Amino acid sequence: MIESRYWRTELRADLNWLKNHRTYRRWSEKQLVLFERKLMLAAFQIRSLLERPKVNDCARSRSMPVLRYKKIGNRPFTATGSGWPHECFDMGNPESVTLSTLDVCNQIIHYYWMQTLSEGRSFASMLVFSDYKRHKWAYELRIEDLLHLFQFFGDESSCVTGIESRWDEDKQDFVVTKSQGPGDSSATHSAGHRKQV
Repeated sequence: MIESRYWRTELRADLNWLKNHRTYRRWSEKQLVLFERKLMLAAFQIRSLLERPKVNDCARSRSMPVLRYKKIGNRPFTATGSGWPHECFDMGNPESVTLSTLDVCNQIIHYYWMQTLSEGRSFASMLVFSDYKRHKWAYELRIEDLLHLFQFFGDESSCVTGIESRWDEDKQDFVVTKSQGPGDSSATHSAGHRKQV
């Protein structure tokens, strides 16, 4: 990723598409699939920005509230077998938790099960869990909260204007210890490897 501003431009376009297509006149399977696909693309773009030091510490610390449902019983949930998530997860007793942005993205990118839920004529939430989590938890993500979280990464305020790093002998590479953004004080020029990204 040479220059992240181009990624942010594309991310903003995808998020605008998601906002414009969240409400529908008539439900169709194609519209649902396209909506899910755009969510996955947005999640992948954001994870890519996070995995390279292309977002500042303020953006990196973002999280969102979700509901999670505990796996019940010994029978594993399988996408090709019989049954539905409500038969394997305690859907009557949701727990309110907070997931980091990276965890949210990973649940969507590595989903084992994804189901978008509607209220009236709009996509309101999604039930999702990754292959890794399918024996533990199912997560319900509100679409409004998800788009709000993702929007922050499309904004230029999430970019990195300077970093501080230290040499890690085990990794034989520099490890970023601080990523500054446009809103951070530029007066901190402490010791360490600094560069613009």
